Amino acid sequence: AADVDGVFCYRFRCEWYRTCELPIATALEAAPDLLLPTSATKYCQDMTSETGEAVMKAVWNSPLCTLYESWTGGDYEDEAMAGADGSKNPPPLGEAILTDFRCPLPNEVAWPTMPGPGFIFGCNSQTMDECLGRGLFGLPAHMRITAAGIRPGSSIFLYNVSEKLIFGIFEALTTAQMNLEPKAFSKNPKAQTSPFPVQILVRISLECPPIHDDDPVLNDILRSRVGGRIGPLTFAQTEALASLIAHQCGALSYMTDYRRGVETGGMTVSSPPIALPPRKIGTM
Repeated sequence: AADVDGVFCYRFRCEWYRTCELPIATALEAAPDLLLPTSATKYCQDMTSETGEAVMKAVWNSPLCTLYESWTGGDYEDEAMAGADGSKNPPPLGEAILTDFRCPLPNEVAWPTMPGPGFIFGCNSQTMDECLGRGLFGLPAHMRITAAGIRPGSSIFLYNVSEKLIFGIFEALTTAQMNLEPKAFSKNPKAQTSPFPVQILVRISLECPPIHDDDPVLNDILRSRVGGRIGPLTFAQTEALASLIAHQCGALSYMTDYRRGVETGGMTVSSPPIALPPRKIGTM
């Protein structure tokens, strides 16, 4: 039907069939002739059947994802999200994601993150100091394609497999490249390639205490992950994990209070307790 009052001239009905997150780089690799909507190309573009088929295959091979992940534990008061006895339903998993249309609760403000996927890198107690000292994170060579979605500005996290702690928030300064520092993470001073050659440069975006691997909200956010913690995150997972970390160190509350102070004219906002030392494992 024509819509003479809006920018879009015509509207049509469609059925929501699959919820996926496909990085633009992956889409263009699958369909080089794909024209993405920009201010120059207008809102919609025709595509050939070959391009449409290539994009559809790429979308179909992408994992299912949620539109939103709660960082507060998902305590929804909506009757549709609660059990008959008032208990919370667990977050959707598997095929249930197809009918998951959750959105933030009114009081659930998210930490600002760059739109797009994030990534969890790995380290151990021996390599962590080198990761932070160099501002360099690495992955095994076979994960090169997995890290292709990382862009400058992407939210990055570091998982210490020895201590079972996730550190953040870091910001990617580069795309994933091979052997930015060939001698990194190697005990051989003459090494020509790093044992973790897929590397990015990072900087600290927000310094906070780490989150332990057994945190229940963390496990809700990452429930759809397979094969361990290390690997890519959807945007919903990235935003929720960043918000969880920022919340526990007080930065998220500070941001919310500051925004409220700007809006109301009252700027008496206490500084957040950022950069607290992490809790010792034995006292948790």
